[in-house]
Order: sequence, then C-alpha cells, then structure tokens
Amino acid sequence: MKKYFLLLFLAIALISCSKGGKVTITGNLKNANPLERIELIETSGIATLPVANFGTDAKGNFSETFEIPKNGVYLITYAGSSGFIYLKGGDKVDIKTDAVMFPTNMQITGDAKGNTEFLTESQKYINDYLSKINQSVAAKNESDFLKELEKYKKEITAQLDKIAETKKPDSDVKKVSKEELDVTLLRISSQYEAIHGQMTNNPNFKPSQKFLDFQKSLENEDFVESMPTYRNYLLSKYGSDIQKFFQTTQKGAAPNSNVEVFAKFLDTRKDITDKTKDYLLATVATQFDLQPNNPKIPEIMKVLDSKVKSESIKADLKKVEEAIYGLPVGTDYSKTELVKLDGKKSSLSELKGKPTLVVFYASWNPYLNQNTVPVLKEMINFYKTKINFAFVNLDDTQDQFKKTANAVFKGVNGVSFYGEKGMKSDIAKQFAIYGFKMPSFVILDKDAKVAGKTYLNIGDPLLVDALNKASGLTPPSVVPNPQMMPQMGAPAPAAPTK
Repeated sequence: MKKYFLLLFLAIALISCSKGGKVTITGNLKNANPLERIELIETSGIATLPVANFGTDAKGNFSETFEIPKNGVYLITYAGSSGFIYLKGGDKVDIKTDAVMFPTNMQITGDAKGNTEFLTESQKYINDYLSKINQSVAAKNESDFLKELEKYKKEITAQLDKIAETKKPDSDVKKVSKEELDVTLLRISSQYEAIHGQMTNNPNFKPSQKFLDFQKSLENEDFVESMPTYRNYLLSKYGSDIQKFFQTTQKGAAPNSNVEVFAKFLDTRKDITDKTKDYLLATVATQFDLQPNNPKIPEIMKVLDSKVKSESIKADLKKVEEAIYGLPVGTDYSKTELVKLDGKKSSLSELKGKPTLVVFYASWNPYLNQNTVPVLKEMINFYKTKINFAFVNLDDTQDQFKKTANAVFKGVNGVSFYGEKGMKSDIAKQFAIYGFKMPSFVILDKDAKVAGKTYLNIGDPLLVDALNKASGLTPPSVVPNPQMMPQMGAPAPAAPTK
C-alpha cells in the first residue's frame, strides 16, 4: 500500500508536438535474430499504429528511412521489448545495443541524442520521486494536500531544469515535459479525490472550490489533443458521473458497446467542448471497443461516425478499423502492381472469375511453416476447385521473396506474388498490413474485390464459414486427435534462408 500513489511517468513516452517528416535510423543490434523485426510506433494520437517495420542483415546492421506523422516520442520495439526515442522530421539517428538486452544500454547518437537522453533521465527521476510518495498523503486535509502537490511541482521542475542544462534538449521538448508534469499532478489529485473520503471515514467528502480551482489552473484543453494521459485524467474525472448516468438511464437490454453509453453521456454535457468530446469518445473506442475479436465493430463505427465531428479523428479511427477489422466490402485493389516468381509484373486481377483467398506473409513470420502452412495446404486441397489462392510475400527484397516462396509454397496450388518494398509496398499500405497482422487472410469475390473482414488466424471458425459461403462447399467435421496436437515447448522451425 505504501506506493499507492506511484504514477509511472509514461506521459513522457506520449509527448507529441508539431508535424513530422522523414527520418533516417541506422545502427547495429549485436546478436540480432533474423526472425525479429524493429518497429517504431506512434503513441500520442488516436491511431497508435506502427510507422516503420524493418529487420537487420546477418551482422545486425540496419538502415531505414520513413515518414513520421508528427514530432515526438516513439515506441521502439524489438523481440517483445520496448524503449522510447524522440524523433523530429529530418532527424538522422544511429542506435547501437545488444539485441539480447534491448533496450538496455541503447546508445543513441545523432539528432535524437539530447532529446531522448533528457526524456529518459527525466522519466527515471520522476518515477523514483513519485515512488516515495506514501499513501498517508491521501489522508491529509485538502490544504495540506495541495501544499504537497505544490512541493512536488517545485522540486521536480527544478530537477528537470538541471537535467536540461546537461542534456540540452530542444525548447519544445523541455516545455512539453513540464506540461506532462502538470497532467501527472492532476492525476494524483484525481486519486486523492477518489479515496480521501474512504481514508478518513468520510463517505460524504466532496472537494472544495479551492481544490477544484487548483485542478482548473492545471487543466488545458490543448492537452487533450497531444497527451493521452490527459484524456485518461478526464475520463477518470468523469468516471462517477458516467456510472450514475448508466445506472439511471440504462434499462432492459444491455448496450452494444462502451462507445454507445459514453456517447449518450456526452450528449448531456454541455460544459464539455466538441473537441474534448471527440478525443474522449475516440479514446474510449480504441481502449475498450475496437478490438480484433469484437464482432460489433461495424455498429461501433456507425456510432463514432455520427458523433465525432473532427474529420482528422474520424480518419484515425478509420485507420484503426482497417488495421484490426479490415477494409470495406467492395474495396478494389486488384490492379495494384505485383511481381511474380518469374519476375513478370502482374496483379490480383489475374485471378478474377472465382473468389480468392489472399494470404499476406513474410519469411520472418513466427511459426509460419509449423502453424499456418500445413492448415493452409489442407484448405487448398478442399476448396481449390471453387476458390483461387494468392500468396502475397512482403519480405524486404525480391531475392528473399523467391527463397521464401520456393521454400514454403513450392508445389502448392496457388499463385505467388511479391509486393515490391515489402512492408512499405503499395499493397501492404492499401490492405493495412502491419507486422502484428502477419500472416493475414483476406477473401476477395469473383471480381477481385474485398468480400469481408481480414482474418488473423488460419484456424478462425469465421474464416472457414466465409470460405464455405464463398465456395458453396462445407468441409466434414473432424474431432481432433489429441496425439496430433503440438507439444508444449517444441522447438521452433528454422526460418527460410536469408
């Protein structure tokens, strides 16, 4: 209980500032694994999706140029571990570390060095500082508690200034880090507000006007656009009101989604601006409702489209929908140029005439040979008279495409294609394919247009149902043989030769 008020300063990792541009990242990961990829993820917006996905060569070297949507802190991930790096449009950055220890001891040189080191050291100091806050703070009277917050702000700000003198961050980075400190203090005050009555056996406790004025002095509507932590603070602030609204207005059938309830609540709040409503509703959607296994995503998107006024937020929500659910039925990317194994140009349009199952994959897909391909081959044998099969490779080079396609799909009834530039190809962008979605499965109709959602699991019963509908066939039901199930701890298969 001692660390009840510990608030890890993740806010630092979520700073965003002005528009971005192209950045170049080079470096070396010692002991790199060819099956692992480096990803950069934008974290401050509504659509927190990867902006870059790339691998290393045999010696662990890498070099990648890509576009960032805005200047700010990005999550950099590798092999399930993650760290943070500050990027601005035009930056040239070099990173060196041991892949096994990533991101520990990540050595950054170039344009991002000062900003990243300032944020990293500041984050460590603030986390250490807040970890020492005792739960007894929540039992203090309001006046003493507010004095505590003022002390926190003064002492932390002084240390941030000292760190800035050494690391020399850009002025906007230093400014926004202090704004994030204000948000952290707001979140602490929100916790106090929630538990002070319980701590002091005063269930009727309500904050005074002085307390509310203190919160108001730190609040800033501009924060809602660039700071997810501020959005979460507001959601916490409105939490009890939302609960009361739900209890008094919801009768009979349960609501379809959190978005539906929250949208109705926001309709009753004239004191909240349209801008804040848009960001909060989008935050509720992405945190709770827009999840891969939620079958009600189309209905949720209809609510969001009718309630959200900002076109940029709608566009971000659309990106999220396409990333986790798929493209609208009827979308036609059949003419996008692809390359076949013989090097000739082609496209998915050559498969018109029958429905097509498109499989997006790459050599670095984990357990591709073990889990996906055997099941896929059985599907092909059953549906091949009624359905075409297209294997679209998204490796980094055409040479790797040929090695992988020949190793994985040689002799399999289907057509192998390559999207030039791999994850940066037009086909990958059009079908919203990201590293976390590999492999992906999309069914096209006989005119090579999207026929339904994107599936991320070859064994998804809904995928089988969709193939049955598209083909008019129904496979026999088979009770799995327990002895055929993979054993826990079985070694992973070797990757196709790079």
